[in-house]
Amino acid sequence: MFLFVNMFLLYFIGEGTRENWQGYHTQYHAAWALILANVGLQYIIEYRRRSGSPEHVRLIRRMAAVLTTEAAIVALAIPFYNATGSTLLTLVAILFGICATVIPGRKSSAGQVDFAHLSERAMLYVVFTFGEMIIAIAGYFEGRLNFGSLYFSLMGFLIVVGLFLSYGYFYDRIIDREKKTNGLGYMLMHIFIIFALNNITTSLEFMRNEEISLLPKMLMLTGSFVIYYVFLFSLGAYAGKRCGISAGFYLTMAVIGGCFIGLMLVFRRMMYVNIAMTVMLVFGVLAALMLLDRKSGGAERSFT
Repeated sequence: MFLFVNMFLLYFIGEGTRENWQGYHTQYHAAWALILANVGLQYIIEYRRRSGSPEHVRLIRRMAAVLTTEAAIVALAIPFYNATGSTLLTLVAILFGICATVIPGRKSSAGQVDFAHLSERAMLYVVFTFGEMIIAIAGYFEGRLNFGSLYFSLMGFLIVVGLFLSYGYFYDRIIDREKKTNGLGYMLMHIFIIFALNNITTSLEFMRNEEISLLPKMLMLTGSFVIYYVFLFSLGAYAGKRCGISAGFYLTMAVIGGCFIGLMLVFRRMMYVNIAMTVMLVFGVLAALMLLDRKSGGAERSFT
């Protein structure tokens, strides 16, 4: 019942996620606060049962306190916005939820999870997002055979493939799925990975819209790629000892990313060139990951 209630409340959040979001601010935040309170109530019920070790009970109590406090902040954001027009409390609620959940949880062993199962579930969310990307860029296929249509549709598809293979390589060859962890940081990184993929999808759709100014479109596209790779490489914190990522690798990727941003801005008016450079970037990163894996001695698993 708790799950079904939250599923219903997501309708109100989905309806409020639009261009004229100001008119939906109250219902969006009310649904958000109720979802948090709903999950917090489940922790309270579990706490009343007093099941598990003392450390586990303390973790349940802390999570209940965090969720109910964040729900209160989100609820207060409604009158605060109506009175001032500021979304400051919304930002405060987000930052509080992240910090109060992740930072104390890093020191606790009670929240350790089946990381192999958690990483698999996170991977499925990413796979679903890549599927949505394929559907979204279908607009590049214009229904007639000409060089421009074929070129951009192929390049758009290759971008999605390259991004997917890079994530798949990380998941299967680099991440230690037997790692002892509570998984909070891993889940947080995936929020930003999925956020970046959705923005890349939107950016690729915007690139075909001539009514939108070129520079903002290009900045959104390059910025989305930067976010994706920053948080993809952050998953290196969960790498096995055999395939740990060195500081030199991160530095190399930073230099490549800087060059990519510069070239995209220089050639922003040459769409044939910048989409080809994007393809070169995603497959260049994939090649670097494969080289990193080979230098570390190869992996026992294989990605299919």
